[in-house]
Amino acid sequence: MKKIYEVIIVGAGPAGLFAGLELAKQGVTDVLILEKGNSIKTRTKQETMWGVGGSGTFSDGKLHFSLNLSQERLLDFVERDEAQELLDYVESTLLDFGVTAPVTPTNLEDATCFVKNCQRNNIKLYTRKCRHVGSDVLPSIIGNITDSLAKSRIQIKPNCEVTEFKKEKNIFNIKTNQGDYRAKVLLVAPGRGGTKWLQNIAKDLKIGYEYQKVEIGIRHEFPASVTEEQSKVMYEAIYSVQTPTFDDTVRTLCPCPNGLVAVEDYGSYICVNGHSSSKNESPNSNFALVQEVVLTEPVENTTDYAISIAKLATTLGGGRPLIQRLADLQSGRRSTQSRIAKSNITPSLKDATPGDISMALPYRIVRNLLETLEILDKVLPGINAGSNFLYAPEIKLRGSRIITNKFLETQIKGLFVAGDGAGVSGNIVGAAATGVIAARGINSVFLKK
Repeated sequence: MKKIYEVIIVGAGPAGLFAGLELAKQGVTDVLILEKGNSIKTRTKQETMWGVGGSGTFSDGKLHFSLNLSQERLLDFVERDEAQELLDYVESTLLDFGVTAPVTPTNLEDATCFVKNCQRNNIKLYTRKCRHVGSDVLPSIIGNITDSLAKSRIQIKPNCEVTEFKKEKNIFNIKTNQGDYRAKVLLVAPGRGGTKWLQNIAKDLKIGYEYQKVEIGIRHEFPASVTEEQSKVMYEAIYSVQTPTFDDTVRTLCPCPNGLVAVEDYGSYICVNGHSSSKNESPNSNFALVQEVVLTEPVENTTDYAISIAKLATTLGGGRPLIQRLADLQSGRRSTQSRIAKSNITPSLKDATPGDISMALPYRIVRNLLETLEILDKVLPGINAGSNFLYAPEIKLRGSRIITNKFLETQIKGLFVAGDGAGVSGNIVGAAATGVIAARGINSVFLKK
């Protein structure tokens, strides 16, 4: 008879890892974590979407602990005070595992001045408590967490891809490329790379879900001096604008002061992202500039819409991201290698194809992005300079929101979800917090220990 685990967790990203830590803390150690990708020791930087640590492992390593923007999703499950307590708990845990990065903003008075200046120019500037760990340090933090789980006898099985699961006679049967596993309780946390997979699973099992907005745009690269003053105080400044023509919301996200532009490989398409090491050595900075997209009728599937754009951009780039000078996009011409070379800065991502981003992104999105850069130039002079670079596509998928109760349990008794792939979080810390919520729900409601 094959062993029946108390709990099996699908996905060893922040949601799965923190769920494991929380279960171990509460004395539940008969737990197995199944991970599609490599272990933290063998995983390479090219394996961006899968592997122990999740898609954030080789990211910029920015950790957010304020209850705004994507962290507000926690309010769907807990009250405001408890949500902030969860964020503080995740922060404390990360500090225990070796995070030493300082808190920003470093000067609240200066940050307030930046906010007021933006308000005068019809721009919303978000401030939030942030620790920038760095893409060079974050993997070691993940390693410390996995070591702790191993000491608690919680096993992580890498390179173990779950293909399907079903519940029979109160036991979950999980099929993988390494054989079948059984568990009393199943927590599914597949991360951003597993968004579409989980949506298909939910459809097959008739689990309710709803589509969420996606964010589609570009990665904007510019001289670090353009945002240097703000970055020293806030490190992460998020700007939001309502565009004049379409009244759409366009915002910056994931700013990388003195950082690099990087490729995210999703298999059938590629996207761009940004990251910074703890040393911040690049002469350029970058941020994502994206438009929020919500679809109603006749099509609601924002995930498929965003992926179709990413695939088109990938085709135009010959399997690589597109790069274009801002001046070329503004003038309605494609970029070439010779035009790229005329820029005042050197692109940090070499593996990109000069081209025309307006061939890949819809007109409405391109118009919104150009208008937003014009507006941002009022508070960030130089952000709209023609020699700056745009990379496409930058796509922020939000997993279809799986319908759950406050413990993140689905309509199938004993089946829980957590993290970005389930549409209940939007970053590393938020995913970790949902892992904690699910683990506490598993223990108190289902295992009753």
